[in-house]
Amino acid sequence: MRGKITILVTVLCISFFFTGAGQAGEKLMIMCGAAFKMPMEEIVDAFMKQTGAEVNVSYAAVGPLMSQITLSRRGDVFIAPSPDIMNKAEKRGHVIPRSTRNMGYFVPSINVQKGNPKGIKSLKDMTKPGVRIALANPETVFVGMLGVEIVDKGLSARERELFRKNIVTYAEDFSKLAALLALEKVDAIIGFGYLKGWFPDKIDTVKLRKEEILRIGVGQAALLNYTENRPLAERFLGFLDSKESRDIFKKYHYFATLEEAGAWIGASKPVGGGYLFPRDWMEN
Repeated sequence: MRGKITILVTVLCISFFFTGAGQAGEKLMIMCGAAFKMPMEEIVDAFMKQTGAEVNVSYAAVGPLMSQITLSRRGDVFIAPSPDIMNKAEKRGHVIPRSTRNMGYFVPSINVQKGNPKGIKSLKDMTKPGVRIALANPETVFVGMLGVEIVDKGLSARERELFRKNIVTYAEDFSKLAALLALEKVDAIIGFGYLKGWFPDKIDTVKLRKEEILRIGVGQAALLNYTENRPLAERFLGFLDSKESRDIFKKYHYFATLEEAGAWIGASKPVGGGYLFPRDWMEN
């Protein structure tokens, strides 16, 4: 009888280990676009509680993140806001092919202070005197590039000039752009529709016209070629695709599917892609 108990305990211990509950002491490094900071903090906490693993996250704009990955050759998972950025990482040899998973869709919008004290109802309203605008740096931040494209193609030459005169600063990543608005340092930004989910008591969303929205984003996560713990990194990717993680993204107002994003816009839009803007765009 004692021998049977010993065998049973051994089998249970082995099962416990291989189901991943014995991950204590293991580590992951996640290289994550700042546009996912709020939900990712919650997701990472839940994953660490579930596995006992230590997960460190580097949040930044995708430009600096790519440079960091190129120079350090370190990291386990890369999270980017559009397929073209992930494709670029794969072409540079950073990402393991066919490991990419989608996480959530998001749509560019105007974000304003809670209650919209400046009465901004459209892109043209952002050209009015006295409106303080912040954009993300279009050279390194996905939403910054989207914002410049929206302004260039949605406003007349005179309106673009007035819009640019209202820009008081360029943020180096999305979370810092959001903070400028939440702290009332600016009146409006071109951000994403989900931002009200980050700061429901401080930020409101003003939808752009469907004609002004030229492309949308999707969170994509993939394994980095430099991972030192591929099984745990793969488990993290699986966790991102779990109901628990999807519910967290939904809580912060990200769209679960492309169809949901299209329904919110009222039209189908391409996902990702780039825009070549004049190099002097940031010179007011």
